[in-house]
Amino acid sequence: MPSKIDPESPGFLVSTTARLMRGAFEREIERAQIGVTAGEARVLAHMSVCGGMRQNILADRLGCAPMSVSAFLDRLERAGLIERGPDPDDRRAKIVRLTAAAGPILTQIQLAGEEARKAAFAGVRPEDFEVFRAVCLQLRANLEEPRGARAAAEVAQ
Repeated sequence: MPSKIDPESPGFLVSTTARLMRGAFEREIERAQIGVTAGEARVLAHMSVCGGMRQNILADRLGCAPMSVSAFLDRLERAGLIERGPDPDDRRAKIVRLTAAAGPILTQIQLAGEEARKAAFAGVRPEDFEVFRAVCLQLRANLEEPRGARAAAEVAQ
């Protein structure tokens, strides 16, 4: 019989915490009634952080299937919150960008995110949060570096 997997291992802790934080964010988005779904809000939030990008890159950043992101983008485009334009480096690809109309929605998304964070970090001392943040930044750097090198190697081929 295989040994029991530790539910408090780093991978399980990170994925469980991310799932629970995502749920808290989704509840806050629903509560705020801002006119976009939680999935659409995540798309807009990532675009506000990363700027214009190809749809497939956005899907990768969100950890979603490209078809799911495409459906979100279709709705956001109809609402006038994003626009798609040609990629100057590849005429087959589209670059998605936020429109000025997304500004007020992003403000509401940010407020919903702050409420979700308050709930998640209730009882956590500020200095403990800073340690947590520093560790997360280091983990991200450790994990993005090999991924970036792999992507660069694929482009070079």
